[in-house]
Amino acid sequence: MTLAQSIILGIVQGLTEFLPVSSSGHLLLLEHWMGLPQDQLQDFDVLLHGGTLVALILCYPKEWWRMARAPFTGDRPNIRLLLLLVLATIPGAVAGYFLADIIEGSLRTTGSVGYEFIVNGIILILAERFAQTRSREDTRVVDALLIGCAQALALSPGLSRSALTIAAGRALNFRRRDALDFSFLMATPIIAGATIFAATDIAQGGVLLPSLPVIVAGITSALCASVVAILFLRAFVAKKSLALFAWYLIPMGLLLCFAS
Repeated sequence: MTLAQSIILGIVQGLTEFLPVSSSGHLLLLEHWMGLPQDQLQDFDVLLHGGTLVALILCYPKEWWRMARAPFTGDRPNIRLLLLLVLATIPGAVAGYFLADIIEGSLRTTGSVGYEFIVNGIILILAERFAQTRSREDTRVVDALLIGCAQALALSPGLSRSALTIAAGRALNFRRRDALDFSFLMATPIIAGATIFAATDIAQGGVLLPSLPVIVAGITSALCASVVAILFLRAFVAKKSLALFAWYLIPMGLLLCFAS
């Protein structure tokens, strides 16, 4: 892998992790078109999420600081939010532990990604049919678990984590901005866990990775692109429907289905 390829992959990872279009699906397609050995790059793809993780902390500093302090200050609202995020992470963590290898082995094809892009688009369209009446403060335990189950479904490479979790929040009648913020906050622990597991595999040896400068370039570009994507979407959802992304997802999915 060249430095330029790493930077491109990092930019695509950073943008598509938050835009509701599937980062794993786009990385798979891009690595395929670049002629890179996809079966040897799964740990590298996860390392790119390290940049995304830093971006999430940088873009939500007040929220994470309040939650970090809450157990020591008795801040009940933020203790509750922290517990809800932990609950929302459980379905994805369990599914990842038991099913990740099976899903990655059977669904990492351009045809599968194409079908799942179409599903993403349809989900985004349907989610806009629900009312916007609830705020993040109204989140219940059952809401967190349901949104967490939506995150677990996004283990499949072509399904977008942000699309499914934001759509789940919208289906529960949360306002777009509140659904988006909860989706992004709950992404932090699951991405942190995946990054730690990838780092553990690398530390144990037997993982083929590019050179250190290539890895650093990819993570840095993922960080910068992630910040841009988060800030853009937080402004975008205040005025526009996320269903607009279906205009890209459905045609692209059909193209991949017919081309595979």
